[in-house]
Amino acid sequence: SITMAMMASGMNGQNFAFVGYLPPKKNELAKTLKQLESRSAKFNQTQIFIETPYRNNQILELATQTLSPHTNFCVAMDLTLPTEYIKTQKIAQWKKETQLDFHKRLGIFLLQG
Repeated sequence: SITMAMMASGMNGQNFAFVGYLPPKKNELAKTLKQLESRSAKFNQTQIFIETPYRNNQILELATQTLSPHTNFCVAMDLTLPTEYIKTQKIAQWKKETQLDFHKRLGIFLLQG
């Protein structure tokens, strides 16, 4: 699934890092997102992470509040299922999205600063 998300995201597939789960506490999570964004920009490296299904909405919300408007962010949900959803766009565009609900869905997130 991680490889499929990477390929479908349209982000740099030549240089990427899978970082696993991010910290659960909001302030640590925000700090980690900024660090991943910085690392991505510095090394031209896509950052890939996963989250427990009940925290997907929180990740997207915090990403839109924390990351630069120009950072590319991909949400890949339910890969290979009939409910599959893959979308990559800049944070500025994610901020305009309404009524997104990824609660309790299997998700992978990617960012490229």
